[in-house]
Amino acid sequence: MMRVLFIIAMALSLGFIIADFYYMEEVSSARYSSYYDTYNSDPYDYSGYNSYSAYDNDDDITEEAGVVTMMFFLGFTVLFILSLVKLKTKTVKVFSIIGLSLSFIMILWDGLMISSPSHISFDETGLGWVAYGLFMLAFTIIGTVHAFRVKPVV
Repeated sequence: MMRVLFIIAMALSLGFIIADFYYMEEVSSARYSSYYDTYNSDPYDYSGYNSYSAYDNDDDITEEAGVVTMMFFLGFTVLFILSLVKLKTKTVKVFSIIGLSLSFIMILWDGLMISSPSHISFDETGLGWVAYGLFMLAFTIIGTVHAFRVKPVV
């Protein structure tokens, strides 16, 4: 079971990194489009009081990215808890504890980003998410190797 979970997690960590770059670009382009709209708008145009502005859009995309990445963080947390229970090698335990620590830090950081997307946006924090994804890719590769080498506890 752990072999399959580590292989799935390896693929998900690659998807996580791709999703991070996608959301960083989306938030960045929404923010710059709002700056463009602000500086190129007609100050005497009063027809758009209830219009949807692009500046609200980058906050919404940041919240969406936060919710999507929170699912990845929780999934990796479950994987590392299961690997602590199922696999008994010291290497996997050490990497699982490090992975759990990183995951809890990222969950807290993600919670802050979701709670105030106008102050912490995803294009500012996305590189931290990419670094986390690279660490998780390395940890899942090591976990996969150990899961195939050692017979898991049933």
